[in-house]
Amino acid sequence: MSLDSPSSARVVCISGGTSGIGAALVAAFLATGDRVYTFGRNPERVARLAQRHAVAAGSLVVTVADVTDAAFRAELAARIGAECGRLDCLVNNAGIIRGGGCLEEDLADWRATLETNLIAPFALTQVCAPLLRLSPAPAVINISSACAQHPFATCTSTSYSVSKAGLDMLTRRLALALGPEGIRVNAVAPGVVPSEMWGDATGLIDEIVQRRHVLQHRVVDPVDVARAVLFLASAQAQVVTGTILNVDAGYTLG
Repeated sequence: MSLDSPSSARVVCISGGTSGIGAALVAAFLATGDRVYTFGRNPERVARLAQRHAVAAGSLVVTVADVTDAAFRAELAARIGAECGRLDCLVNNAGIIRGGGCLEEDLADWRATLETNLIAPFALTQVCAPLLRLSPAPAVINISSACAQHPFATCTSTSYSVSKAGLDMLTRRLALALGPEGIRVNAVAPGVVPSEMWGDATGLIDEIVQRRHVLQHRVVDPVDVARAVLFLASAQAQVVTGTILNVDAGYTLG
């Protein structure tokens, strides 16, 4: 199967695909004719996503679920296996931001952040690994953050930065472990991407972009991240693994 051919539909699983970067990822893979499995915690967003892509080049399976639910992860892998017999691309996108400051952050927020941003990507990759091994060109792509690479004062949630730094190392460890089986593992690290995760923080986003984004002081659009993920999932990146690809308009340069 040639993954460069538009007629070669892949089987793709995207966690947290109902809003923000996740929704852009879903749209991008569907546009290439792929079969996409995704999920989110908000029933209204799930319904909107299903309606938006009712007629698409690819096909969409979207459900209400939480990536931290072990039973759901097992059910999802079983369903993909029964319906498709393999998984070509897993995108660990679901993430949360909790708390602010450093020692002021609540331990409950730390646990929730690590559970969603770091433990769940490992667990979902673990349960999907048998299906990835059945793909002719398997890939895992983690959505990290520029905040993982430096203790930027503009990223006020310590637990978020630490969880994403852990995700970067997990990316490299999985690439090392799964590479001999032909499974490539990479990550994309966006800069500031306006989304529901930020809440009502337009002023803060503008300030951060002006201070940190050196490339024409522009924000990063979810579509920019989706393009990078499509590249890493494609045959064009067939020898790329263990890489953290910054899509940050220069956020990490200064």
